[in-house]
Parts: sequence; structure tokens; C-alpha cells
Amino acid sequence: MELKINSKELDKALSQLIPILPSKTPLEILTHFLVTVKDNFLTIFATDSNVAYQKTLPVFADGEINVALPGKLFYDTVNSLPDTDLKIEFLQQEQKCVIYTDTGKYSIGYILPFDFPQFPKIEKKHSFNINGERLKNALYLTEFACAKEEHRTAMQGILLDLKKDKLIFVSTDGHRLVKLTYDDFQSDIEEQLILPAKSAEHLTKILDEKDVLVTVGEKLIKFEIDGGIFMTRLVDDSYPNYESVIPLDNESVMRINRTEFLKSLRRANFYIHSKIRRIDLELSKDMLSLTAENPELGTQMNEKLLCAYNNEPLKVSFKHDLIFESIEHIDTDDVLFKFNSPTRPCLIEPSEQKEMENLMILVMPMRVNV
Repeated sequence: MELKINSKELDKALSQLIPILPSKTPLEILTHFLVTVKDNFLTIFATDSNVAYQKTLPVFADGEINVALPGKLFYDTVNSLPDTDLKIEFLQQEQKCVIYTDTGKYSIGYILPFDFPQFPKIEKKHSFNINGERLKNALYLTEFACAKEEHRTAMQGILLDLKKDKLIFVSTDGHRLVKLTYDDFQSDIEEQLILPAKSAEHLTKILDEKDVLVTVGEKLIKFEIDGGIFMTRLVDDSYPNYESVIPLDNESVMRINRTEFLKSLRRANFYIHSKIRRIDLELSKDMLSLTAENPELGTQMNEKLLCAYNNEPLKVSFKHDLIFESIEHIDTDDVLFKFNSPTRPCLIEPSEQKEMENLMILVMPMRVNV
């Protein structure tokens, strides 16, 4: 049996599939792609038992096949080829997949997929549509603030809080919280779903501008994306009450140029203590003074930046990374910092919100002994 396909078209599909394969696993079969050809369609399936992705492509084929191919070798071979037409032949007696180009021939042994996991089935509770770019944007803006392994399971994922008239994405690690709201979303059901952060990372590499059909089950969630089907387990836990920690009385507002602040923070990174990672901010009417130091090495940096600030002078300290990563994920020229006191949560927002969208990042200040 043989098929024909363009190398770049196949490479694009494989580049979305290869991150799914586990780097370490006791199940050798999971390092393979399940490759199926039927009715002039090529379907490639990858899974690590928690996440599964299946991509289907039209091809010219003269038969049917169902085999497991070593994932990394197959991907590396196709990825290294120039833009050219490929002929791929499956030799069933030798159990080999042979890739032909005008100038080369590449033979890869395959195995029969008796032990390959089945593509998971989902018992549908409900479904909704969302634009792929908007979903990708929401996952990008929230995934960075998810908790690491030492925190409770729910905080290792992104909350999708479905409301009748809005969709809210939330992530937190206990030191910061991101809340992104889409105000033009409508749902027949109100529900909270927790998408694992690792799954969100995979999903952002697959999404494009096309609409996505999202199907929700009891323990699984499915995303149907332009010839691809991505499925993952949901986090089986309840999410913290995020609304209760968001302050409503932060009336001291600083407006500052995002690019200049990021440049200053990058320089501050050279001077702060490698473990404590503290930066000190001192706000006045039209000036921000930023100080970073490492007393152990005797290093210090102080810079002054123009800003607009509407209240009494304020001194506050933050962990460098929390501020830097937050501003990095905002794409307006200016950013707003909203304060109540040096010990209460600070809110960071774009200077202008996008239409039907609201982004807010909460960051806890560091407690400093004076």
C-alpha cells in the first residue's frame, strides 16, 4: 500500500502531534504514532494516556493500513525534508514504512498496534463553539500563572467558568491570579471546568483562527479543530472562590509605559538576590523609583521612570518575576497598577481593554520587615 502527500503538509500535522508523545514512559507503544489510512484519508493519533490528539489529512492512497510508527524518527525525518512531494509505501511482509523523495529513500520499521490505546470516547453533557484565536489567547494569558506540582490539584489547571452571558478564564498559584472575561459568550448551562495546564500548553500549539467545537463530558473535554480532535482529562477538583480575593477598593492608580517598565525590570534582574528576587517600588505623582539590590554581593540598581499616579506617595515591594511576567502578557502601550496599601493585593490591567473582553491580573506584594 502506498500514499502520496506533500512533505510540508505532513510536517505541519506531525509538529502538532509530536509534543503529545511522552519523553519517558514504561509503555513503549506510547512513543509511537498510530497511523491509519482509509478512504484516501491519513489519520495520525498520539497519546500519553492523559492527553490525546488525532489529525486527519486527505491523501492519494491505493489501499488501507493500520500501524504504529516510531514517533520521533518519523517526525524528525519528515521535518528535515525540503518542500517536496512524498511517496510513502508500507511493506507489510517486511513491516517497514518507506518514504521516497526524488533524491532519497528512508525506511522505518513499524509494529502492529495491538496494544495501542483506543481513542477515548466522551459521553457528551453539552457543547459550545469558540473562535480558535480567542481560545488560544485566553490560554496564553492564563497558563503562565498556574500553580506547580506542590500546590493543590485544581490550581495546576485553568478554570473555565461558563456563565449564561460570559466565559471566564482563571488561573492562580496563590501569589498571583489572572482573570480574563469574554462578555459576548452565551451558554445554556452554567458550569466550572478545570483544564490541566499541560493540556492547555499543547492546545495552544494546535489552535488557529478557525472556530472550535468544544464538547464537555463528565471527566473529559474534546476540542474539534479543523481536521483535528484534541481530548484531555479534566481536573477532578473544585476551584477556589477566586472572586472573594479580588479587591474592589483599589483606588490608587499608576499608569506607566509598558515597554520602558519591562526594560527597567530586565536590568533589575541583574541586581536582585537570586533567591529572594525582591524589587522595591516608590510611587509619587509623576515618578516611579525602582530599586533592586543584593546585599550579599553589594550590588544595587535604582532607576526613575515617568508615570502618572493619582494619590499619596506609596512604597511597595514585589517578587520580580510576578510583576515582569504579568506585564509581559499585556499588549497595550501603557499598563495600569491599582493599589490599596503596601500589603494588599495589587491589580494590573491593560490601559485599554479589548472589545467585549476584560483582563485583570492580581499580584500579592511581598511583606517587608522595616
